[in-house]
Amino acid sequence: MRLTLPLEVWIPRKTTEDKRFTMNLNIYRNAHHMTLNQAKMQMKAHVGLALDGNHAGPDEAAPYRFTYTIFPPTGRAFDLGNVGSIVQKFTDDALVELGVIKDDNHKIISEVVYRFGGVDKENPRAELLIESRLQDD
Repeated sequence: MRLTLPLEVWIPRKTTEDKRFTMNLNIYRNAHHMTLNQAKMQMKAHVGLALDGNHAGPDEAAPYRFTYTIFPPTGRAFDLGNVGSIVQKFTDDALVELGVIKDDNHKIISEVVYRFGGVDKENPRAELLIESRLQDD
């Protein structure tokens, strides 16, 4: 299964401009818990759209390998783990809540890979490839 995910989400506000939340550990660690929850809900909505009904629920193909490929909007140097870790955290939680995987522990997701996919100014994103690790054993 392959999903396309955003590198930022917009949190709706009632009386002010919507707030942009960029997927980055440096921003995550300084954000208010309510902002984090709202960003997580927005990411869950994106994951739901990316799935587009293309899953049948948790299956016995675990353990999985999750490969996150990051396509940033600029060539500016960045820490792949800072971006990948937050995209992963929010996405894994959404996949559990949406019933795609049973849990996001090491028995279900036994390998996570972060890769740089190149700069994409027109469509910055993260792509998640979900593979069963049973085929490797």
